Amino acid sequence: MQFLLPFLYALLFIFLIYKMNFFVIEGLSKNKITGLFVLKLIAGFSFLAIYKFYYSSGDFDTYFSDSKILVRSILGNEQEHFSEAWNGNFGDVLYGNARFIIIINAILQLFSFGNFFVHLIFFNFFSFIGLTALFKAFVKHFPHKKSALLLGIYFIPSVLFWSSGVLKEGLLMGSLGLFIYFSDFGLLKNYSLKNGFLAIFFFIAVCFIKTYIGFLLIPLIISNIIVSRTSAKLTGLKYGIVFLIIIFLAGIIALVKPDYNPLVLISDKQAKAISESKGGVFLESDKKFIWVDYNLRDSILIPQKDFTYKIKTGSSFLSWELDNMRDTTFVEHSTDTSNYKLDYSVVPANTIIELKRLKPNATDFLSNSPKSFYNVLIQPTVFQVKNWLQLIASIENLSLLFFIFLALFFYDRSIFKNKEILLFCFLFTLLLFVLIGITTPSVGGMVRYKMPALPFLYASLFLLIDMEKLKKALAFLTKKK
Repeated sequence: MQFLLPFLYALLFIFLIYKMNFFVIEGLSKNKITGLFVLKLIAGFSFLAIYKFYYSSGDFDTYFSDSKILVRSILGNEQEHFSEAWNGNFGDVLYGNARFIIIINAILQLFSFGNFFVHLIFFNFFSFIGLTALFKAFVKHFPHKKSALLLGIYFIPSVLFWSSGVLKEGLLMGSLGLFIYFSDFGLLKNYSLKNGFLAIFFFIAVCFIKTYIGFLLIPLIISNIIVSRTSAKLTGLKYGIVFLIIIFLAGIIALVKPDYNPLVLISDKQAKAISESKGGVFLESDKKFIWVDYNLRDSILIPQKDFTYKIKTGSSFLSWELDNMRDTTFVEHSTDTSNYKLDYSVVPANTIIELKRLKPNATDFLSNSPKSFYNVLIQPTVFQVKNWLQLIASIENLSLLFFIFLALFFYDRSIFKNKEILLFCFLFTLLLFVLIGITTPSVGGMVRYKMPALPFLYASLFLLIDMEKLKKALAFLTKKK
């Protein structure tokens, strides 16, 4: 039954692919689409095998076990203790919302009867729908570039890997793709009631999964809404005006509500991330946020009956005041008797990039942006590889640089007729890469977090490459030899 039930669900989803109009794509047979879904499932089970046998566990184990606890608590069973994923970082706009994915897993318990493989099948089908929706959104504007888009959306190793597990990335890819599909990159002029509702629904879903992705989409969507309702001229200027207005409004909000200042939120996130990259256990009281060495957690933390923890007398740890996360205090020989709630724990990262501490001002943010973008684009490099997974990521980065080179030197001028879509994709990539690079010192984290931008980036690069120009250049070089 452990394998029979997920197999039956996989067959059900394949049946739906053959029957649903959504999967009718001119020039792409249902057999090929089914093959793409099977490839997605293979990636999903490969993801599970790698995490189970190479890393022993992952976030998905926590989400799944917490979903069982949630179901039991709803049914009125004795209250159990959730992991840190349920309460940790809840409400922090620069973190993904773990509660959302736990609730989704709890709903899936109705269909899985506690079978984790069923969750894997469901997550893969939803993320596959998102990739297909994104593919159809691009094909609508570039029908003559189907093959390029197919490669740029379905066959990116990082996207296949990270969007195929029972993780936020799978839900994000599904919701993001469907939002782009129903809004047509913000270019749809006339919304039906269905399209309008679904576009809003999936945008809200994106915000619930990873709020910062939703924030990054807002100026891009608004810009394209304006472009679609005005002339095609001065598209870049219209984008620039929208960004300036949003920056101005953000400044006003920061003055009125300093706690919502985006630059303060980003600098605070960076301060936490730098500490987290070294691994550790993070706990919180009414006034303090503390870090305890991951390897010493069992000897320092004393569990209490109410699921809180006390700090063993004489211990050492790092401490921050909740109202000032920028100032770090190193506590030695602690006499603290407070009770601390466990927020989350982080295994030490394998590869870390030293980040310059960000001050919460525009000058510091802008000066750090180019290097941040560069790090996310090229890390990990082949010179930093420590294991075979990093090797695959470094090869993918080299391939990305190669395609950027081809797009720059063999670009297709006709693609610029849809410059608003290219602007959308490149700006989304730029903004996300900069945000990740500024706030993420862990190279592994960079590889994972940049995944949502990669289908947009690769699809745009493949669209830009003029194959006729490239063939002529290769023929000339061959003839010359």
